[in-house]
Amino acid sequence: MGKSSRWMDKTRAAAKACETKMPWERGLRRQAMIARRLEDESAKSKVTLPPMPKGVFLAASA
Repeated sequence: MGKSSRWMDKTRAAAKACETKMPWERGLRRQAMIARRLEDESAKSKVTLPPMPKGVFLAASA
């Protein structure tokens, strides 16, 4: 691959150390929370979700 610059090495190290959940990792938990809200009959207004776009997966891969 060749010689790598310092900033690239630091960027890769920072990306590996990042613990922020990405949107595709939060999918199942978020979808469950929204489903609970939708089931609540006391809600003043109902919210519906559009279908997931093709190619977007809810499961996280490591």
